Amino acid sequence: MMDQTYYSKEYEANFIKLAAKLSGWTKAKDGTLLEPARILGGGKGFYWSISDKSFVWVDRDLEWYLVSGVAPDDQGRLCLYSPFIFASGVICRVPPKEIELIGFN
Repeated sequence: MMDQTYYSKEYEANFIKLAAKLSGWTKAKDGTLLEPARILGGGKGFYWSISDKSFVWVDRDLEWYLVSGVAPDDQGRLCLYSPFIFASGVICRVPPKEIELIGFN
């Protein structure tokens, strides 16, 4: 039989705060939701990371969001955000021909 472990109220409160914080990262500054997107193709690929200022090896199948408030760079690449690691994330420049907008439905 499974051991029933109960979490403290403090643990639950902190978990709820973290979940709220993470969900806030999928919204623009004005409160509108970032549009879900995906990178076409399978597997992994190298994309320019704005935060790392270098190319990073990312999984194309991750949960991605179009960052609409950032203008395309001089090569026309758009910004996609992924909260790919718990309590962390990455913003990459991706060519528009490799992006499929999923939509909200």
